[in-house]
Amino acid sequence: MPISARESLNKLDREVISCKKCLDLVEAGKRPVPGKGASKANIMIVSTFPLINKLEDKNASSGLNNQNELLVKIFERTGLSLVRDTYITHLIKCPPIKPEKKMGGSPAKKTKPLKKHIDNCILYLTREISIITPHIIVSLGLDVSNILLEKYFSIEKKYRDIEKIHMKIFENPSFKLVPFFDPQDVITSKTVSEEKFLKDFESLSKFLKMV
Repeated sequence: MPISARESLNKLDREVISCKKCLDLVEAGKRPVPGKGASKANIMIVSTFPLINKLEDKNASSGLNNQNELLVKIFERTGLSLVRDTYITHLIKCPPIKPEKKMGGSPAKKTKPLKKHIDNCILYLTREISIITPHIIVSLGLDVSNILLEKYFSIEKKYRDIEKIHMKIFENPSFKLVPFFDPQDVITSKTVSEEKFLKDFESLSKFLKMV
């Protein structure tokens, strides 16, 4: 008897939580964070990796973090639901090893995904897509957008400006990919207003109702 999508995701979650492929992340005490949401979601939201604050680091498997507070506002405003139609996940399942601040207190550069972490983790995302079969995948930020475009659309060109592909629809036989701004553009750098970020998701929700 075939197992359900929820059972398949539960099995995958257990594999993710017990994963020790990236020894540098294991040695740094990083814990993998599985995806969270509807097992047959119309929308899958993919960020680069989970951002866990100090209070949440001991319980990273909860799947929620600071940037998800912004996503909660999105759900309230658009009517999207983690129970009904939306799934949140990460390209790389472990929080990154944060670079140390430079001498003098200047802020560290934004952490970028490493190839070895991508290579070790991409299969988990592929399996999530296969189980959930979303209509639309929203890639949050330039890094994850470039990686998904290369992996699932064979687009090797590396875009250097998220504005060039923001809310542009890429389509393959299985799903549509729509790049969005990174939540950290709203929360940290404040280069994008929260209102614009929310309006983008409102537009996506309206588009989903038409397809």
